[in-house]
Amino acid sequence: MRLSHPGAPFQGVPAQDVFFAANDQFVQMGHAFVIVNMQEEMYPERPLQLFIDIQAQPSARNLLLGAVLARSEQIRAAYPPMKGRIYTEIAPTQFDLVTFYNQNGFSSNDAREEYIFPLPTGAAQPPMGCEFASVPLLTVEDQYAFLARLNRNRLSPISHDFLTLQMQQPYFLALGYYRAGHPIAEILMTGATPDTAALVMLYVQKDMRRRGVGKSLLIAASDLLRQRHVTSALTQGFSGNQAQAGLLRSLGATRRRIINVVPHINLG
Repeated sequence: MRLSHPGAPFQGVPAQDVFFAANDQFVQMGHAFVIVNMQEEMYPERPLQLFIDIQAQPSARNLLLGAVLARSEQIRAAYPPMKGRIYTEIAPTQFDLVTFYNQNGFSSNDAREEYIFPLPTGAAQPPMGCEFASVPLLTVEDQYAFLARLNRNRLSPISHDFLTLQMQQPYFLALGYYRAGHPIAEILMTGATPDTAALVMLYVQKDMRRRGVGKSLLIAASDLLRQRHVTSALTQGFSGNQAQAGLLRSLGATRRRIINVVPHINLG
């Protein structure tokens, strides 16, 4: 079995972070790559998030796993005091891959899950000195700036194509609390029908957390959706993220399904 790098970036990933595996007859057996994902906001206790992906025949998996783990250690060396984790996402029905990662020392106590929750009611109170307003999305520059703010708080980025598609949906909302024009918290909700309404993203700036700001913004958005006969919404969360889990519990959310298992190894 032989390892090689591509001659150019692969699917947008730098060539040095990508590995191809081929057998002795030079038949390609699969590929793997690692992506650095800094998450100071979403995982402040482990901000260095190294996503690995292996798409290969079973005979090549161990070789490719060793390659991406070695590359992950090289990347980690550039951030010596920083804690993090190496992780991947796989469907819960991929039993052979779940077993493969577990046998190689990965923990599977985190998962991306889908929840349904009743839209909250109550009084939405903007933080002192803040105004409640729609997110400015008139220009492409506005749209990319909004995405950049959202994606700083996500493991999987929202693409511009996704945003432009959702902006055409009848239940699209992009709202925020702003102080002197600067965002304090923002929310993105969307849906094609009342029973498919979804909370895609909600974030609160670090210095404003634990003050009920996120819940207040969600209530404000829910009031607008309720006027359109929406009563509940879908959302996704990671079971290993305590902040997300706490918000979902406070909303009375019910888990509908496990979307992906998240095998991982903690670093530091």
